[in-house]
Amino acid sequence: MSIFSKHFPLGLGTSRFPILGPDDTEGIEQSIELVCKALDSGISYVDVGYNYSAGMAPFVLKEAFRQASRPFSVTAKVMHGQDRTADDARRRVELYLKTMGLEKAEYFTCWTIWNYGIFEDIMKKGGIYEGALQMKEEGLIDHICCSLHAVPEDILKIIESKAFEGITISYSILNAVNMRPVLDAAHANDIGVIVMNPLGGGVIAQNEDYFSFVCRDEEESTVHAALRFVKAHPAVDIVLGGVKSEEELKDSLSVFAKPDPELPKERLKRVMSSIAELKGFCTGCKYCEGCPEGIPTAAIMQARNALLFEPVAAYNRTEPEELLHHIQMFRPLLHDEGWIPETAENPCLQCGKCEKQCTQKLNIIDAVADTYRRAQQTYFTKQAHKERLRELLYEKGYTKVGLYPNGGFSNLIIRLYEEFFGEPEFEWLQFNSDPKMWGQMADERLVHSPEEIPQLKPDLVLICTYKYDQDILDSLRPYEEYGVKLEKLHRAEEMPWVF
Repeated sequence: MSIFSKHFPLGLGTSRFPILGPDDTEGIEQSIELVCKALDSGISYVDVGYNYSAGMAPFVLKEAFRQASRPFSVTAKVMHGQDRTADDARRRVELYLKTMGLEKAEYFTCWTIWNYGIFEDIMKKGGIYEGALQMKEEGLIDHICCSLHAVPEDILKIIESKAFEGITISYSILNAVNMRPVLDAAHANDIGVIVMNPLGGGVIAQNEDYFSFVCRDEEESTVHAALRFVKAHPAVDIVLGGVKSEEELKDSLSVFAKPDPELPKERLKRVMSSIAELKGFCTGCKYCEGCPEGIPTAAIMQARNALLFEPVAAYNRTEPEELLHHIQMFRPLLHDEGWIPETAENPCLQCGKCEKQCTQKLNIIDAVADTYRRAQQTYFTKQAHKERLRELLYEKGYTKVGLYPNGGFSNLIIRLYEEFFGEPEFEWLQFNSDPKMWGQMADERLVHSPEEIPQLKPDLVLICTYKYDQDILDSLRPYEEYGVKLEKLHRAEEMPWVF
């Protein structure tokens, strides 16, 4: 029994509410009604981030929780980078609780741990984990959990540390082979498991015919079968479902409202066997590892599975198709593997070692060469990032440079600039449109309202985000009359610097 065993197997994700922004009254009311119906239907685990659904998810939950007649549990998430110390963690949790009108949160989550190094930083004396322990002792939270985006090897080490009572991981047909040892380890250690991205970020729903092998018979929906496959592993307690309509909610509920028509053990065995037989599909067996030049062949080949499917919209991009394919391919390489090549020059020796060991007989040498070509096309190299920062910021005579918005992108820009060029001759300023952030310290820098731009007079405001870069650029146009230069970090074909 894990800490999540008491919950209905479908958890409510809150990142896809039909809300355009803080002034979208209709969307907010629809979302409140949606949450109330989810809770009334028996869903009791609610996953929320402070920036979900245009930053309005916590406010939606406050009203929905006020109306709720059935018990529920909610997360309070603290992200390393934006929060570093025990005091930071406490402030973040208190903000969550205040925003949602709650006195305590059952689950505290160390949010988005990318690698083992971040885990070690979280665990340092005076760090986030120490703050969580203090809040647990005081009854402000009940359980300490984390969400993991690291490579399986790092996740296994974190599980073995037994620091967390529950984990949230990405798991689907797409990465089932790689993640199987993680699930087995969590089960052996009685660590609760919540699954995010059970449909591979929409890839499975977009390509139902390709993944129809997951179905037990022709009558079953591929999407439903894929969700049942995820839940079939005994370690999995909750499958998160982000919903934006009552129809989606009812459909997701129907999957888990009755027992799996196939024995979970049999479903696991059957589907895993079918995955191994997919033509052109990398199963993630990793037999191709051990490249003498250090090329992460296994990670590249599994990421290239995305090229087999119809692309799905991502990060506010709906076209062109090649860009969407690139986002889906390079995202796991950076997000899950932490890999970005130094340059676009392919170091492959064509020794053939990887291809000789591949159980699927894939053309790995050609695939690696094509991946480096695509990396050059999309500026997905450290060298390209360096040259972009040189072009935008280095030796321009600036005295103040604004980064909008603050967060993961801005933190990375500051770190990379100092790594490439040393301490800047200008002052960094951080801006955010979220009133909750104004006056707050983020990574030891004050966060300003965009309305302060005329007063602070930055020479340049660099729009860091990928998803809403054009919207933000349009909203900042009036400040050009004050002599402020506006630039977007990302170019047309470029991948996000942060996923």
